[in-house]
Amino acid sequence: MQRDLIDAVARARRGDLQATEAVVRHALTLALRTSAAALGSRELAADVAQEVVIDVLRDLRKLRDPSRLDAWVHRITARRAMRYLHAQRSRIASDLDSLGEHERPATHLNESDLTAQWSATPALRAALAELPPRQRVALALKYVAGLTDSEIAAALDCPRGTADLLLSRGRAALQANPLLADLRPSRLQGEA
Repeated sequence: MQRDLIDAVARARRGDLQATEAVVRHALTLALRTSAAALGSRELAADVAQEVVIDVLRDLRKLRDPSRLDAWVHRITARRAMRYLHAQRSRIASDLDSLGEHERPATHLNESDLTAQWSATPALRAALAELPPRQRVALALKYVAGLTDSEIAAALDCPRGTADLLLSRGRAALQANPLLADLRPSRLQGEA
């Protein structure tokens, strides 16, 4: 984490409004990016991100180690996004149907391209919407927020093995989903 941001946290705790604004902008950016990927909707992500910022502002004095701000924000975002997924499952499905219907689908799906394609196609958004909330949030933390598996475990408040399992099952479900058939690499010639 940048030294400037660590200093901003300390100054924000003392009531410095400019430092507080910097911390809020940083937290909002992290929360928006992760929640948009997890929820599949910019509008819902904005709601979650606003709630995350309120939590950050309210509890900033409770953050023991300012260098852990990002991890703390990811953890709050993961919890809020999962609550939203549980509460708004049907609303998210209808939002996914209306988003990006005219976007051109990607030609293949692999781990390195998943970040760029995260919400690039209606089929991928629909497939993500079918995943259980924890798998969906774990994938968002991995491929959008760029967290390590250990950081994902901390954000989800679970053991590392559980985070690995959530990621593995989420990727397997996406690979097996018939909605994503057009995104899979074509078979090599000569294979049966």
